[in-house]
Amino acid sequence: MLDVETYFKLIVTGSVNSGKTTFVKTISEIEAFTTDEMATEDDVMQLKQLTTVAMDYGRRTIDDDIVLHIYGTPGQERFDFMWDILVVGAFGVIFLADSTDKPSLEKTKNIIAFFTERYDLPYLMCVTKLDLADSIGYDEVVDFINQPQIKTIPLKTIDPNECMNALVTFLTLAVQKEEDTESGDDNGIDGADLIANIGN
Repeated sequence: MLDVETYFKLIVTGSVNSGKTTFVKTISEIEAFTTDEMATEDDVMQLKQLTTVAMDYGRRTIDDDIVLHIYGTPGQERFDFMWDILVVGAFGVIFLADSTDKPSLEKTKNIIAFFTERYDLPYLMCVTKLDLADSIGYDEVVDFINQPQIKTIPLKTIDPNECMNALVTFLTLAVQKEEDTESGDDNGIDGADLIANIGN
């Protein structure tokens, strides 16, 4: 079972412009805190004017005992020192992969490797922007990333229902992983209750 006193901290990461800030804003029950600054690197400026330089932060209450704290990381690799800082105490990571920017998918692969090689956590990958005309498609993204051990789903980050579905999917994975490694003590939160309460 998941411990009542566990600090429920979720990391959302991915390449620049993959939808991290939008996801945090959409899923958060409070006004999300962001650290966007004017982009200065040419490859980033071609994608967006503002980019996250430290973190995004949002919050989602699950029930009276559990509040999920959601942190979005910077996408630029020059800020990768923040990845190690933000992941401390996290209970899982959601990766976002931009289906409209195939060159960025190589960076997404590097980000996935950074976390999975260092941290034994539940992981979920979400393929974003599939509704846009220049999307290369869900299957091509999944094939290119080539991480069959990581559950992958489509995600429209501006859609609250899809963001909630992604959160429920991740929490289901987290509960399964926790129960797989559970020592047998019965002093935590029931996983079914955790999933049932999300969004209520």
